This record gives sequence, structure tokens and C-alpha cells, in this order.
Amino acid sequence: MIVDEILVVKELNYKENDKILHALSRAGGKIQLISKGSKKSNSHLINASQLFAYSKCSMTKSRDMYVITSAELIDNFYNLKNDMDAFYHGNYVLELVSFVAQENEVDYRIFDMTVSVLSYLSTMSKDFDKLTAAYELKLASMLGYKPDFKHCLSCGKDIKSESQFSIKDGGLFCSECVNYGNGINVTYNEILTMERILKVKFENIGSIEVNQKTLQIIRNFLFYYIGKDNFTTLKLL
Repeated sequence: MIVDEILVVKELNYKENDKILHALSRAGGKIQLISKGSKKSNSHLINASQLFAYSKCSMTKSRDMYVITSAELIDNFYNLKNDMDAFYHGNYVLELVSFVAQENEVDYRIFDMTVSVLSYLSTMSKDFDKLTAAYELKLASMLGYKPDFKHCLSCGKDIKSESQFSIKDGGLFCSECVNYGNGINVTYNEILTMERILKVKFENIGSIEVNQKTLQIIRNFLFYYIGKDNFTTLKLL
């Protein structure tokens, strides 16, 4: 018997009353589970077998899948379903983490961060794009692609003015070294903003003023390193 926290990122109907769940587990990475009888209205697994469900589950291993034997719902982020903008941003987060997560590859920091950002998306009434950008940048950092916003990649000097941000090189080229790189012109304020977004707690994201250009740079940076940019939910957003 295995006991672990799981977050459902996708649900599929299976047979008459069952579901197959694609989930992120805190201690086991990305997994698939069979939730038997969870389509029945009186099932004890019904709440834990839906999209966004965050639960503590007991399960057994069956070949390449798990079978849920019992589940205690921790949160279903219910308010996400009452705000279409929040719902789509939440779906994008699930689609994103489902793509980057690997089977049997554990990173509890990504699991905890994903649960946290869903919680804030479900309780806040605005700043969804800022929350998502913070998640994207922190996710890139956790995956090993943390950008350097403090020093020039070429000469190593502290960045104190407008520069060029190179997505490919993962950092900045100062005004004296721009010929060495191929980047996007960014103001010093935009540089400071990206650094704040990387470090900020989700609950404080509303205090940061962010322009659309900065949000797009962050997204393009993540997409470059994970090798995918055609997420279905983005078309809805």
C-alpha cells in the first residue's frame, strides 16, 4: 500500500463507472491511476477523481498504473470553476506541469508550488497573468534554467542600466557588450521587475507592476527551455 498526495491534472472516462486519472504525486512524480466506481454519484472517490482535485490517497501498484483504494480530499480549488479567467489560467498551469513532469522523477518543490499557485488563482479576483508569470519563471528556475538578472554574461559587471536579455543565453548583456549577444532590449526597470517576479511570494504578486512585454519575455524564456509553446489552453486565454 502506498500513501501519497496527488494532484489530478487530467481525467478520462474508463468503462462504465471508472476513470483513469493523470496526476502529479508529491513523492512519485507523474503517475496514472484507476479510480474504480468514481463516476457513481455515491462513490467515496468522486471528489478526489476530478480535475484539480488535491488529495491524500492510498493506492496499490498494478503493472504500470496505480489503483486508488481510498482518498481524502484536501482541496478542489472550487472557486476556479466560478471564474472563467481563473479557470483557464488554472488549466494552463496543469497542462504545463503535466508536460514538464516526468514519471518516477520527483521534485516536491514543483508539486508544492503548483498546489500553491492553484490556491491563489482560486482565491484572488485579479492578477492571474502575474501569478502565472511568477509560476513560469519559478518553474524554469526549478528545472535548472534560472536566469541571471544581476550580471552581464560577457564582462561580468553588475547590471545597472538598460541591457539586452538573451533567452538563448539565459541572462543579460550590458550596454557595452550587446554586440556579443542577440537579445531583447529591456529597460532597467523591466530587469528589476523580472527579478522581483522570480523572488516574490505568490501572495505579494499584486504589488508588482508588470507590462505585457515582460510577461511575454518570461513565457518565451520558459517555452524555449522546455521545448514546447503550443499549449491548448493558451489559445483560450
